[in-house]
Amino acid sequence: MNNSNNGYHHGHLRDSLILAAAALIEEQGSLSFSITDAAKRAGVSSAAPYRHFQDKNDLLDNVRDLAFMGLHQALEETQQQHRHNSDTVAAVYAMGLTYLKYARGKRAFFSLMWEDHGQMQPERQNLAHKSVGFSLLLTSVENHLMQTGGTSVCSTNQQTALHVATQLWALAHGVATLEGSQMLDMFDKSAQAESILIQATSALLAGVSNIDTKLAGQAG
Repeated sequence: MNNSNNGYHHGHLRDSLILAAAALIEEQGSLSFSITDAAKRAGVSSAAPYRHFQDKNDLLDNVRDLAFMGLHQALEETQQQHRHNSDTVAAVYAMGLTYLKYARGKRAFFSLMWEDHGQMQPERQNLAHKSVGFSLLLTSVENHLMQTGGTSVCSTNQQTALHVATQLWALAHGVATLEGSQMLDMFDKSAQAESILIQATSALLAGVSNIDTKLAGQAG
């Protein structure tokens, strides 16, 4: 997400400003830049951004879209790497670790994506659409359920997969957020983000598999 633009071509001012703002966030590690800073970075006048954005929050909302795209790309690459891996648990682990890695490497973007900076509430209804990376995690969970259950994902298992994927996302997000605020080891000084993710994911998936096995036995 470091594709900054030192100038712009006619007709691409909007995209140039979004990339300029993203570059400033990545360099500074914060959202403290001004819309004038973004204009200067893009090589345009301080008035130019207002042709496309009402204010800084409007510009940040578009940078947020870019951040979600970056997370989706990272998760998609991870999914592709494990596409032919028969170890579906490892594939689910990898998705969580990719989420953690993205949060670590793009801390300011991660904050922008999920925290309320004054424009979150109007956007809340669109977040599910923007958070397309969740569908990749859901697919990984469905693949795991199919392998452990030995059948295709029926409507009941689809609902189970959705519940499990939501819990795994909450787990990864919580770990990433606590680590980012340096509070993960508040109670357990030995706490390590990767270990927590892997152990908790393993326990959750094992629990679901045990339930599915019992249900299959009862049905038989």
